[in-house]
Amino acid sequence: MKVYYCDEWSDIKKKPWNTLDEHTAYTHHQKREPYTAVLTKDDKPKYVINVTKEWVSVGFYDDLIRKYLNYDFEVISDSKIFLRTAMYWEYDDETDTEVSNLILGFREDGYIAMEKRVLKDGSVEERETSDTLEKNWDVFPEFGQYLHLCKEER
Repeated sequence: MKVYYCDEWSDIKKKPWNTLDEHTAYTHHQKREPYTAVLTKDDKPKYVINVTKEWVSVGFYDDLIRKYLNYDFEVISDSKIFLRTAMYWEYDDETDTEVSNLILGFREDGYIAMEKRVLKDGSVEERETSDTLEKNWDVFPEFGQYLHLCKEER
């Protein structure tokens, strides 16, 4: 998997804003300034990782470069991050038309809130539950080392 860096990724245009060289991205990482790492497979974005001092987010992309899953991790300490929000999107087969979405919110005490929307009929389903959330914890990534965050099953 290849990686390149940029200031930000545009889901609308399906391309990066302001590509950064590796040294500049490394400097951003060391200073905890925002930057984005784009991990590609067969020259297509597979994962887009946004790194800031407060959050690390991971976007998962399909072959049509549509984001179908996003994880938002909150930085809890210098080395620990906690998966705060997970978002899933389903699309019409070959278009960018969204047909449903699911948002999950997590707290460290095990509380989970869920909201599912089906756009065709406008239905909304909400649920609350609790569970052990050990899998929601991870470590703040070292520069260039992002694959441990790119696990769909948590």
